[in-house]
Parts: sequence; C-alpha cells; structure tokens
Amino acid sequence: MILPPCGPLRVYATLTFFDSLVPGIMLAGGVLFFTEVAGLGAVQVGSGLSVATLAGLAAALPAGRLGDRIGHRRLLIGLSLLRALILAGYQCVGSYPTFLAVACLAGLAESGVAPVRQAYLGTITTAENRVATLAFNRVVRNIGATLSTPALGVALAVDSPFAFRVLIGAGAVSVLVVAVIATRLPETRTVVPAAGPPAPKPAAVRGRAGVLRDRPYVALSLLNGLLIMHMELLEIGMPLWVTGHTGAPAWTTSVLLFTNVLVAIGLQIRVGRGVTDVGSATRALRSGGYCLLAASALFAASGTLSPVWSVAVLLGAVVMLTLTELLQSAGSWGLSYDLADPARLGEYQGAWSLGTQLVRACGPLAVTLALSSLAHLGWILIGTLYLAASTLPHLLTRRTTPATPTPTPQSAHP
Repeated sequence: MILPPCGPLRVYATLTFFDSLVPGIMLAGGVLFFTEVAGLGAVQVGSGLSVATLAGLAAALPAGRLGDRIGHRRLLIGLSLLRALILAGYQCVGSYPTFLAVACLAGLAESGVAPVRQAYLGTITTAENRVATLAFNRVVRNIGATLSTPALGVALAVDSPFAFRVLIGAGAVSVLVVAVIATRLPETRTVVPAAGPPAPKPAAVRGRAGVLRDRPYVALSLLNGLLIMHMELLEIGMPLWVTGHTGAPAWTTSVLLFTNVLVAIGLQIRVGRGVTDVGSATRALRSGGYCLLAASALFAASGTLSPVWSVAVLLGAVVMLTLTELLQSAGSWGLSYDLADPARLGEYQGAWSLGTQLVRACGPLAVTLALSSLAHLGWILIGTLYLAASTLPHLLTRRTTPATPTPTPQSAHP
C-alpha cells in the first residue's frame, strides 16, 4: 500500500484513520455500555438506535447544501466537534428518553458529516485519482476499525462500568482528534476548469429543489442503497446462517469476518484502479452482482454439507461477498462523483447517502425475514434480485450525460 503524497491527501488519510476508530469502538461497545452501565433493556437500545438511524436521514441533504455554501472543511470541523460532544454526552444517559434524545442527535451528526467529508475529498482530488484515493481511505478505515476492536476486548475482560465509560470516552477523544486534524486541511473551493468553455449546468439541478430534480441521479442513489445490502448479509445474515443452519464450529464466524477484513485490505486499491469513468463504474457494479449471486449459492450449499466442507464453502462465500463489497464501493464512488454537479458536490453527496441510510435502517429486518422464513431459497432469491438490480445502473446511465468535469481544486486563499 503506497502512501499518498505529502499534503492534503495524506492529512485526509490521517483524519480517516482516527475517524475509523469510532465505529470499531461503538459497534458492540456502545450497545454493551447502554445495557451494562446505563441500565437500558436490549429492546430499548435496539429501537432507539433504529429511530436514530431514521432521524439521521433528515440531515444528509441539508448538511451537504450547507457545506457547499460555507465550505466543506469548515463544516467538517464543526460537525466533528459536535460528534465529540454528543459521544461525551452518552456518559449522562440513565433513562430511555435521554438515550433516545442523545442517540437521535448522534444519528443526525453522523449522517451529516458523511456527505461533507466526501464532498471535501472531491475538491482535493481529480477525476483521474479520485476512486484510487477513496479506495486507499477505505483500506485505512478498515485497518483503523480492526485495530480498535481489541479495546472492546479489554473492556469486556475488566467488566466494570468504569471500563465501558473509558471506552466511550476514547471514542469521543478520537472524534475530537479528527476535528483537530481537519484544521490542518486547506480550505478549498471549486472553479470552472480553465481549458475550454464551461459547460452549462444541467437544467435538472437549477432552482431550490436542486439535486432532487435530477431524477436519474436520485434513482441511482436509491438503487445504490439496495446494492449496499451486502453489508447486512455479512454483518447479520452470515452469522445467523452459520450458527443456525450449518454444522460449522462456533468460531467460524470470527474466522469469516477476519477473512473479509484481509481480502478487503488486500484488494480494495487494486479493484478501485479499474474504475475510471461512468462505464467502468457500471461494469464494476454488474460484476459485483455476479459475485454476490455466487456467494449466495455457496452460502445455501454450506447448509447441506459436513462441518469441514461447510467451513471451506463458507470461506469461499465470504471471499465472493467481499469482492461484491469492493466492486460495489468502487462503482458507487465513480457514479456519485462523475454524475454530480461540481458546483453542488456536497448536496449531491448528501442525496447519494440517502439510499445507503435507508438500507441500513431497513436492511436488517429484510435479511432476517428472508433467511429465517425461506432458508436456502432465501439466499438464492437474494442473489438473483441483487444481480438484477446490479444491471440497472447501466440502463440509467446510458442516456445520462455526465456533469462537467470535476474542477481543478484551488485554494480559497491565494
């Protein structure tokens, strides 16, 4: 893995690393904190987190628009400080109403910061190196999340309220570090490229409705949300299937998750290099569809085999599922930037994230119902529908003219 050159891209990668520590800490540590320390029930925590995810949908588009107006770097710093404050506020949670209020604030902040961060990255990269840069940062994020998980193991070993409070406090400090690092990034603005006359802004994005009038882009964002379903299959479908429908040993789930991380770290940059335009982005999504269909077939087959063969087939299924993840992410990055209006990059990234958040809110229920009620047939149905959905971006982009080339990043201060 080659480090980006000194300058904004390397600073941004450092920011990504510290930001990635938070999900690793909060994924399971947050749930245990609320049940073991705050005294909430599991159903209360689950319902509160679902409500918070849905509440976050309201923040993505306004945050992107605000970033376009006042500067993405400035808003990134402000939202990071807010996230740190909210995480620190978890220490005061002692009842369900308080938890619900703080969780919804956290959902709004997390949803708002994602498009702002993505839009800023678009101003410090070019069309030629953007997907590769995003792939590098995805690898950094995977490494950071992996390195943060031992902290949860320490908290579980100590098994005291103080240990869990320290764990959540570490998450708040990590986000505070993100805000500090963001101050080292240059303020940027987008300008029309000097070469050639500026292309007219697409009529679909004029007016106050903005990106919401760009129907092909909105449709692609929702479709991309469906294609992110591979995350629910890995995090929810796979563990439930291994423990409930196969004869594989109990430790198999940990091995499969670790395999996912290794393959993602090893191949994400290589896969990202293959996406250079809209055409290659749609081909990547379609290839991901074939990979997920293969993974689904292997998962279904694993439930009919002996324990040894079941583990071997499950490993193959997770490799194919990880390839789906890598291809889908690279294709998504290509489409979300290349089809966006450069003058409203934050707004467009906010719209693109809506599909992802909808699936993250509703996906767990859909995956659980499909696999619990249909079992082996559920995997085949999921794989077939996913493959069909992966072919639609090509049809939606065939008659879509990409937005003007991404402007050369310029410093806001000469």
